[in-house]
Amino acid sequence: MCECQTRNRSIDVKTPRNVHLSAFYKRSFAYHTVLSRMPIILTNLIDGVVKNKAKIARGYGIDATEDLKTVIGELSEFKYEVQTNQPLKPLTSIAPDAAIYNEYIAEQANIEGPPTHFHAIWLLTECYMYRRIAQIFENTALLKEYDLFRASKEESFTSSIQLIRKMAKHLTNLLAEASEPSKEEFVALLKLNLWGNKCDLSISLGKMADNSALFDTAKLDDHVLCDHCEDIWEAVSDTAGPSNRIAIVFDNAGYEVFTDLCIADYIISRRMADNVTLYVKTIPWFISDVMLHDLNWTLQQMKKLDDKYIKPLGEKWSDYIEDGSWKVIESDFWTLPYNFSHMAKVDPDLYNELGGCKVVIFKGDLNYRKLFGEMNWNPSTLVETGLQGFHPSGLAILRTIKSDVVCGLPEGVAETIEEQDPKWKEKGDWGLIQYCGRIRSINCV
Repeated sequence: MCECQTRNRSIDVKTPRNVHLSAFYKRSFAYHTVLSRMPIILTNLIDGVVKNKAKIARGYGIDATEDLKTVIGELSEFKYEVQTNQPLKPLTSIAPDAAIYNEYIAEQANIEGPPTHFHAIWLLTECYMYRRIAQIFENTALLKEYDLFRASKEESFTSSIQLIRKMAKHLTNLLAEASEPSKEEFVALLKLNLWGNKCDLSISLGKMADNSALFDTAKLDDHVLCDHCEDIWEAVSDTAGPSNRIAIVFDNAGYEVFTDLCIADYIISRRMADNVTLYVKTIPWFISDVMLHDLNWTLQQMKKLDDKYIKPLGEKWSDYIEDGSWKVIESDFWTLPYNFSHMAKVDPDLYNELGGCKVVIFKGDLNYRKLFGEMNWNPSTLVETGLQGFHPSGLAILRTIKSDVVCGLPEGVAETIEEQDPKWKEKGDWGLIQYCGRIRSINCV
């Protein structure tokens, strides 16, 4: 038996209802993640740094070799901390978000004792891992800005180019056919966008998957357990309200962010909003999350391609950013361990920004976990209840399910799916398209 299993003292039960997800419960995806997936991710990172030492040194200078030795050593040390269930060490970074992490860790220590990797809230454990990785690079002399996930994110784009071309052709043809928005077109784009979220390198442990079937959404409709597309359409297409701005909180780079941008293009081209705000991460995050340089690289690659559909979109989308139709914003809040019910207190400026939108589109599983407080809700819990007071604006939530947090399903649906697919909450094979307005509660019917 490995040392991590003898020292974590987790209990062999399923996660109880209405408690936070944690690796403390062995019969959970959180436990599997901390026990196996996180060490594998760290091992892959160490192996990648070792393999690419010469290439990195060529790009950052021969003196970066010493930095790389430090990085390898500290990643290995951190992996040992995870596997042996050590307490989460305070961050030493001078960046402002580090102080917020340390304050949160101290708060958790006051509640249940020093948080450890297996016994803390899973959201904290996993976010902390990526923040520690970022800190390791911050503390180097020459590699402070190095994104060790960048190559994987770029490969996720290039390996999906045929699917991207298909999506680009579809959008181009849509926009050429008419000038008025269509519910049918918009709903079809939402479903394409939903299944783009299946392309998640943190779940596939950095490996590229065959996602060629994601464009045929009709065959996937039976796997959409909650479909509020019409509610989202009504909210987004309503231009009579006090706000006519949309926001999208990105998740993954590659094919998924391309589908996000297709939605944003449709909204602007069809005059459904005056502008669209695009939120990106500030540090390398969960392997494939979009940072500003990933978005810029994607647009540059599109403009370089000799493709009659992709290249014009790259040029058009760059113009959107230039003329203010799209506004790209970085925010540290997206990489903090807090769930979103804390946003109004922790980052009131961001909360107010979102409050100025008629709809905010949240993408992906981690955003879902943060929206619903990392709680093991009864899946029939109302969406509004699960949001725990987070109602800055209309919220559109698109996510393929890769963790135990689920709200808004009709009674009995979760139990039926569980019998059909016992790992339905882990693989991203089932999807949710949910909407909650500022005030009213909407549940699946």
